[in-house]
Amino acid sequence: MPIAGQRDPDQTRAALTAWLGSRTGAVDVEITDLVVPQSSGFSNETFLFSASWTDLGGRTAHDLVLRSQPQDYALFPEIDLLAQQYGSMKLLGEHTEVPVAHMRFAEADTSVLGQPFFVMDRLYGRVPGDVPPYTESGFVMDMTPAERARQWRNGIEAMTKVARVDWRTVGFDFLDKPHHGRLGGEQRRNYFANFLAWAGAGNPQPVADPAWAWLAANWPDNDVLELCWGDARPGNQMYDDGGNVLGIFDWEMVSIGDAESDLGWWLFLQLFHTEGSGRALPDGIPDKDETVAIWSAFMGREPRHVDFYMRLAGFHFTLVMLRISAMMKLLSPDAWSPAYETHNPVMTLTKQLIGID
Repeated sequence: MPIAGQRDPDQTRAALTAWLGSRTGAVDVEITDLVVPQSSGFSNETFLFSASWTDLGGRTAHDLVLRSQPQDYALFPEIDLLAQQYGSMKLLGEHTEVPVAHMRFAEADTSVLGQPFFVMDRLYGRVPGDVPPYTESGFVMDMTPAERARQWRNGIEAMTKVARVDWRTVGFDFLDKPHHGRLGGEQRRNYFANFLAWAGAGNPQPVADPAWAWLAANWPDNDVLELCWGDARPGNQMYDDGGNVLGIFDWEMVSIGDAESDLGWWLFLQLFHTEGSGRALPDGIPDKDETVAIWSAFMGREPRHVDFYMRLAGFHFTLVMLRISAMMKLLSPDAWSPAYETHNPVMTLTKQLIGID
């Protein structure tokens, strides 16, 4: 559930109009169809709007999307909206075949909207829903099994395109976080240990603590260094009517590591939307073994630690749920429930995968 926000549409429109004029050097800037979030997303705020202006090339019009850091609460312990999200999508769009929206502007000056933000072109297509989930209703359930199979195969291929990026050549060195140790397994372990300490706020965590103990003891002994999308799932992909991927979104968890982590996240979220929510996997959508086979064909190698990375995904999502719970308790106490901390479906599924009593 999003958190109530305080954005004023008229003030936001005026701020963006002046800002666009200064950034483009254009005149007669006009913003229409502005959708201002009256609730904040869990990790970013999203604005939709159309903008037109006059410059040396004449009058032009654009449909745009603005992503801003939330004003009130951080979901992740380390946020760098402009480098991680804007920077990643800009590099991918300019140097790779990974489908992303065209990036236009990045703004670090917090005096404009209160937080850093970036603007990209708006894409039009279909996105599998989370609420209600695509396994329950929506366009995915209206598709034939063959159409679902095609779309999911394309989605898995798009995920592997990220992993196959030559990240050093393209310029993703900024994702190296040496304050967490050596790039690779050590860095990822230390990042998650820090995330747990931050999200747990010094309190015992009946799910996250034993889950981390198991993961730390069973961490794969490898230092595979690939570009990892982080939030790999169909709900962060936009498709055309033929099931082709138009764009990949949400790069706040992008990192360098073993790309099997993206496969594990994809499979955990699929399990969450099916067995974890009491729903069957729709016909045509690849099951776990089929997904692994498709991923392997595109990657040219067999994954070795799929089950581990599915468990890591559950732990990671558990930490996110702890932050959501703390956010709800602070900002929307009437909507808060203790279940966010102990008995929500994410944690229940994580306990089952790891074997926590």
